[in-house]
Amino acid sequence: MKRRRVVLVAASLVALVVSGSAAALLTPGRTRVADGPVHLVALNYVAFAYAVGRSQDDCDHVELWDMAGHGHWRFGRPGPCTNLGSTGAGISALGVSGKRVLWVRYNGGNERDWQLMTATTTQKTPKQLRFVPQDVELPSPFAIGDSAEGIGIPYADHNEVVLLGENGSAVFKHVDQSRIVAVTAGAGPGNAIVAALRDTGDVVLLKRNGTVAWTASYPAGAVKAIALAPTGLVVQLGDGSLERRTPAGVNWTGSLPAKATMTDYASGHVLYTVGNQIRSLGTGTGRDALLLTGAAAKVPTVATIDRRGFAWGRGTTANFTCAGCVGDAW
Repeated sequence: MKRRRVVLVAASLVALVVSGSAAALLTPGRTRVADGPVHLVALNYVAFAYAVGRSQDDCDHVELWDMAGHGHWRFGRPGPCTNLGSTGAGISALGVSGKRVLWVRYNGGNERDWQLMTATTTQKTPKQLRFVPQDVELPSPFAIGDSAEGIGIPYADHNEVVLLGENGSAVFKHVDQSRIVAVTAGAGPGNAIVAALRDTGDVVLLKRNGTVAWTASYPAGAVKAIALAPTGLVVQLGDGSLERRTPAGVNWTGSLPAKATMTDYASGHVLYTVGNQIRSLGTGTGRDALLLTGAAAKVPTVATIDRRGFAWGRGTTANFTCAGCVGDAW
């Protein structure tokens, strides 16, 4: 199963995290050069989606790369951006499943327009699914989460959770009692297929029909990141500690270095960032490994893992290597 974000890190490992290595340990099996900085990535089985920031000659957009058939598609026509708002514009979230991509676009001045957009390899013109105008000071009304093979793309709009199928139809729609601030999808325990983080702190686990499978209780603001895997719900708390839970309770605990953020989880490995480094932590072995170092640019290196591969954006490049190619690196 794919992503979603381990063992106590000793002082020597923390020192390694701070100092790091001058060169990336992983090398890509395949690379594409984009027109601008690659700042968001999503990987689901063989589908690799990434968001490209705007450049002098091109507007920000989303691209999809099929790592099996080697097809490549760009969504939105090339060309410079027009009518940019005074308080910023761009793409803030991204998800992929099969030949479908879902993303959040924003633009505006004192009032910011938020758009939930989708496209496919056969319908490359982006289609707006939802539109929310609101005060620029308010956070995005939408959240998009990671997913696994064939499940679809989870997203939230305020207190509604939707699992969008690859065919563009909703697998389910769940109206929750609270606002949802993060979502993720995967084949989890207790027939759970989507995990949704409430602004109250709890994580609600949903079945394929949208009903509640089980709930994990946390204080408001305690949860920093979530992931869903067959072995359980993986949670990073604000103090850096991690735990993996099933309906029966906690079955594993660990921790990350200070200021680290869990960004993904697959095949028993937590992927996390700290400083300009991308690192992994093995939940079974306890091994903490440096995988990548950031590019010498203001756009951070971003990475994601799936049980079949590892993908990352570094500078203006989109990179992929097979899961087996990661090998001894983690």
